[in-house]
Amino acid sequence: MLPAPKTSRFVPFLLMALALFFIVREPTHAAQFATSAFTGLMTVTDSLVTFAGALG
Repeated sequence: MLPAPKTSRFVPFLLMALALFFIVREPTHAAQFATSAFTGLMTVTDSLVTFAGALG
């Protein structure tokens, strides 16, 4: 009987495999997605810094 795969290892591996497949198949869309994700992350970070600065 085969042991059940551990989800703590399987899910990240699956996500990385899908990301690699997406990058290889659609490099332009992957670059646009990465750029927009980074821009969103920077917007959230800027908002948190502004909020923390206003606290004193």
